[in-house]
Amino acid sequence: MEQGVWKCMAYQDCFGSDILMLTDPKALQHICQKSGYEYPKDNRLNEITRLSAGDGLVAAIGHAHIRQRNVMTPSFSTTRLRDYVSLFQRTASKVADKWKTEFFAESDGPVTIPVNHWLPRATLDIIGEAVCSYSFGTLDNENTELADAYANIFADSLLIPSRIDVLFKATWKYFPMRLLHFVEYLPTREYRRFRGSLKIMKRIGGQIIDEKIKEDTPRKRKDIVDVMIDANTSFNPKQQVSRDELTDQMATLMLAGHETTATSLNYILWELAKRPEYQAKIREEIDTLRNNLTRRGESEYTIEDLESMKYTVAVVKETMRLHPILYHTTREAARDDIIPLSEPIKSRTGELIKNISISKGQLVLLSFWGYNRVPAVWGEDADTWNPKRFLDSDVTRNTNVGLYANLLTFSAGVRGCIGWRFAVLEILSFLVELLEHFKFNIPPEKLEIMRVPAGAIMTPFIRDNMHLGPMMPLQVIPIQNEYA
Repeated sequence: MEQGVWKCMAYQDCFGSDILMLTDPKALQHICQKSGYEYPKDNRLNEITRLSAGDGLVAAIGHAHIRQRNVMTPSFSTTRLRDYVSLFQRTASKVADKWKTEFFAESDGPVTIPVNHWLPRATLDIIGEAVCSYSFGTLDNENTELADAYANIFADSLLIPSRIDVLFKATWKYFPMRLLHFVEYLPTREYRRFRGSLKIMKRIGGQIIDEKIKEDTPRKRKDIVDVMIDANTSFNPKQQVSRDELTDQMATLMLAGHETTATSLNYILWELAKRPEYQAKIREEIDTLRNNLTRRGESEYTIEDLESMKYTVAVVKETMRLHPILYHTTREAARDDIIPLSEPIKSRTGELIKNISISKGQLVLLSFWGYNRVPAVWGEDADTWNPKRFLDSDVTRNTNVGLYANLLTFSAGVRGCIGWRFAVLEILSFLVELLEHFKFNIPPEKLEIMRVPAGAIMTPFIRDNMHLGPMMPLQVIPIQNEYA
C-alpha cells in the first residue's frame, strides 16, 4: 500500500510471506467482533501463550474457548467485583503505608522511588487473593515460591530475542500444533523460565483446587476459583471444564492479571508526574469522594464511587490509549474473506480500494498501538496525552471497536479481556490511595523513559540503562491530609 499507513500496510516475515497489518477501525471491528472465531490465533502466538499460561482461556480456541469463558464469566460480574473493590483499597493503602514507613519516617523531603518495583508486588498480592485466596506476601517480602516464579517474567524471558530465536519462531506456522508442544522442552532461558513457572503454578494451583472441591462449608466471600467451581457444576458434563483446565485458568489469571495492571499504573503515574495540575484535579475528586463517604458514614468506596470520578477515569482512559500494554496481536484467517475499510486506500497499482480480499491462512497483525493513535478516531492530537478528549467529545461517535472507551487496549469481541473492568477498578483504587497521600514528580536527573516490548508487555526502561531491567523511578513527596 502506498498510502494509508495508519489504516493498513503489508510487510514480509523472515521467509518472505506477507503479513497484513491493520489499524483501520472498520477492518478491526470486522475481525474482532463480526467474524468471531473465524480469525483464530496463529500457531506461533498460540504456542507462546500456551508455554507461559497453559491451556487456559487465553490459549483456548473454538469450542474450548466458549466453554471456558462461560465458566469464568460469573467471576467478573458486578456482584463479584463489589467484593474485590475492598481488596483493591486495602492493598493500595498498604503500599502508601509502606512508603511512609520506609521512605518518610524521618523526613518529608522528596524521595525517588522505583514505583515499578512496588506496584507489581501489590498487584500480585491482589491477584493471588482474588483468584484463589492465596497469600503471595510480596509486599511483606515473604518471597513465596509462586511469587518468585512470576516476578518480571516477561522482561526476564522475552526482552531481546536473538536473531536465531526470531527466525526459529517464524517457522512455527509450518508445524502442526502437536509437534510445537515439544518446544517447551528446549533448554533456552525463555522456555526454562516459562516451563518452571507453569510447573510451580500447576502444582500449587492443583492443590488449592483439590482443597476447594473438598470443602463442605460454603465461603461467605468467594474468590474467583470458588465461583468457577460453582459455575462449572451448573453446566452439563459436556460444557464443564476439567480440573486441569481450572488450574490453567489460575495460571492465566496470575500471569495476565498483575504485571499488565502494574505497568499501566506505572505509565499513569509517569504522565501525572509531568503535570502537577492534573494531579490537583484528581485530588479534588478524591476530596469529594471522601466527603461523600463521611456523609454516608462509610469508609470503603464502591464501584459507583470510583466510576463517578470523571476526571480520574479520563486520565486512566487516555493513558491506556497512548500506552497500551498489549500493543498488538496476530490472527490467521480461517477462510477466504473480504475485509472492509473505513476509508478507501490506494493499492500498489494505484487503484482506490474500499476493501481487501485475503485468502485462507493469511496472517493479520492487529495493531492496538496504531489504532489507539488513529487521528480519524482520536483527533489530530492523537500522539499527545490529553485526557480532555474523553471529557469534551464523544470519541466513540464514529467507531465502536474496543471493550473499554472504544480502546483496543483490552482487545475486543470474543477474544476481549474478560477481566478488563477488574483491572480498571483496581487502577482507580490505587490512584485514589496514592494521589491522596503523595505528590509525584519527574526525578531531577530527567531520565528518559523508553517503552520497550518485552514479550506481550510494553515495559518501561531507562534509555542507555537497560541492563538495570524495567525501571520507572519517580520523585515522591508525602502530603499531609486529614484522612491520612
